[in-house]
Amino acid sequence: MTAAGGQGQVSHRERIARVAVGMPAEHPELVTRKPGHVEWKELATWLAELWPNEEYTAIVAQAWRLDRPPGTQGWR
Repeated sequence: MTAAGGQGQVSHRERIARVAVGMPAEHPELVTRKPGHVEWKELATWLAELWPNEEYTAIVAQAWRLDRPPGTQGWR
């Protein structure tokens, strides 16, 4: 995600996120910014082109099930 404005001060939350993913502190993109409407539409289009039979959805669902602690059910 690119920064929504010009050069500005990076928030504490952004600094922590950058450290967690190994991104340099001076990198121009923001890790914590939510995508805009157009970006979500682009992502949905790319996913549909890359995985027309919804394989990505199956992969994510399977990974989610494998990451859940035993005995927990449902979305929380």
